[in-house]
Amino acid sequence: MRNTLRMVFAASALIVPALLFGGASAQDARGILQAADKAVGASKVNSMEFTGKGRYSYPGQNFTVNDDWNRVDLQSYVLSIDYPSKSYKEEQVRVQGNNPRIGGGAGFPIVGEQRASAMASGNYAWTVNAQGQPQAQNDQAETRQLFAAVSPYGFIKAAMADPNASISDREFVGTGRTVKVVSFTTMGKWRATGEFNDQNMLERVVTWIPSPMMGDMQVEIRYSDWRDVGNGIKAPYHIHMHQGDHPLVRGMNQLDVQATDVKVNVQNASLTVPDAVRTAQAPRVNVMTTKLADGVWLLAGGSHNSVAVEFKDFAAII
Repeated sequence: MRNTLRMVFAASALIVPALLFGGASAQDARGILQAADKAVGASKVNSMEFTGKGRYSYPGQNFTVNDDWNRVDLQSYVLSIDYPSKSYKEEQVRVQGNNPRIGGGAGFPIVGEQRASAMASGNYAWTVNAQGQPQAQNDQAETRQLFAAVSPYGFIKAAMADPNASISDREFVGTGRTVKVVSFTTMGKWRATGEFNDQNMLERVVTWIPSPMMGDMQVEIRYSDWRDVGNGIKAPYHIHMHQGDHPLVRGMNQLDVQATDVKVNVQNASLTVPDAVRTAQAPRVNVMTTKLADGVWLLAGGSHNSVAVEFKDFAAII
C-alpha cells in the first residue's frame, strides 16, 4: 500500500508541474505575440497587397534529388490577402529568363509569358484559364487558407486565436543568437511554427502541406527587409520560400520575391466566389490496382502513381 501511495504521489508530482508549465507556456506565447503585434501592427491590418519581382521554381521538376527545383524568372508577382473574408489571391507572370533548363517535364523552357493564378475564399478555391474563365480547385481551399494563416500578419492573428499556442527557444550554436519559436494549430489540424527575433519581428515560418509527390511536404517561408508602410505598420519587402526540404536532400528554393510596393488595408481585396466554382462537383478519381509481382501492386489513376509493397509485418507505399 505504501509503495502504491508513493507511485501515485510521484505521478501527481509529474502531472501538476506539466499542467502549470503548459499554462505558463501559453501565457508566454501570448506575450511574444502581443509584442510582435505591437512591432508590426498586425491587428491594424485587414488586408494586404504585396507586389514584386523575383524567381519561381517548379516543385518536383529537378533532374536529381540533389538539384534544386527548375527555376524561371517572375516578371510580376502580386499576393493579396483579405483576412476578414478569408480571401487569398496570388498572381504570377513567369518568363524563362537566363535560367537553363535542367530536367523538368513538358513546358520547358517557357516561350513568352506564362501566367499563373491561385484564388480562394473560405472553402472555395479556383484559378483562371487563358480565356478568363474560373476553374474550380476546391480541394486546394484549405491549403490556400493555411498560406494566409502563415502570411506576415496572418501568423500573428492565427497564433493569437489558438489558446494552446506554445513557445520555446531556438539557439543558433556558435553565434550566441537565440530566437523565440511560437507553435500553433489552425483550422483544427494545420501545425505551424514561427521564429521571432529580439525586435519581435517574424523571421521564419515552417509548416507542412499535402503533396501527391512527397506526402506531408515541408514549407519554409522567410520574411525580411521589414519597412514602415504607415500608421505604425511594418511589412516585409523580401519573401523567400522553400518547399520540399528533407534531411537527406539539399534545401529546395521555390520562391524569392523582392517587393516593389506593399500596401495594407487595400480596397476590393475581398473576393466573390464565381457561381461555377460554388456549384462545382469534386472530380472523381478511380484508383486502379495492378499486381506486378507477389506482394507488389501498382496503384494508378490519380495525378501520381504509387507502388504498394507487402512485407511480413507491414506494407510500404512508394
